[in-house]
Amino acid sequence: MAATTATSAPLLQIQDWGVLVYEQACVRQQDMVQGLLSGCGTNTLVLTEHPATVTLGRRGGESDLRCAEETFADRGVMLQRINRGGLATAHEPGQLVVYPVVELPVRDLRHFTSGVLQVVVDLLAQYAVVGELRPGNPGVWVKGRKICSFGIALKRWVSCHGIALNLNNDLSTFDLIVPCGVPDEQVTSLVRETGKPVDMQQIKEQVVTLFCRQFGYQPVYGE
Repeated sequence: MAATTATSAPLLQIQDWGVLVYEQACVRQQDMVQGLLSGCGTNTLVLTEHPATVTLGRRGGESDLRCAEETFADRGVMLQRINRGGLATAHEPGQLVVYPVVELPVRDLRHFTSGVLQVVVDLLAQYAVVGELRPGNPGVWVKGRKICSFGIALKRWVSCHGIALNLNNDLSTFDLIVPCGVPDEQVTSLVRETGKPVDMQQIKEQVVTLFCRQFGYQPVYGE
């Protein structure tokens, strides 16, 4: 009888950046993208939080802000224009940001997007919260209120940016923007939906497990 060799799952490096300034996270991601494109990088899932920051995607503009740009600094909020798809979104401590910096396992953006969003839906289900998807409108909603934003950039099938999932954050930074270009969009968080704070470290571990299961990776932890 011929011997059979089990095919091992591709490795996914897991990095936890803690709370990191948004601009620094962008620089790190770009370095990682270049590494993958040059053939010397590693597929990586980044978990992080950001200080209060508003980001404007490639289609974003002044109409997506509810106040003048000069007032952001007075409110202690950074304003960043970035290369991901989408319009305006907000980051703040207590929100989990997940950046898959990977060569897409299947060269199909729709497949990748649906897989990432399914990870969020599966995570929410573990807290008895039903996540809703809207065809053609990437993100996750709960009872019509947005709990997770999604926006990525692709370069030769290598992704960066990702999801921003509201967990324990107070959502005050969202008051400064028109979320994703929808003036009457309401936002929510897992703490609002469940009535109690959630454990960030536990959530991170669940996200890693679900992401690896969704895309067939084996997680590797390190620096």
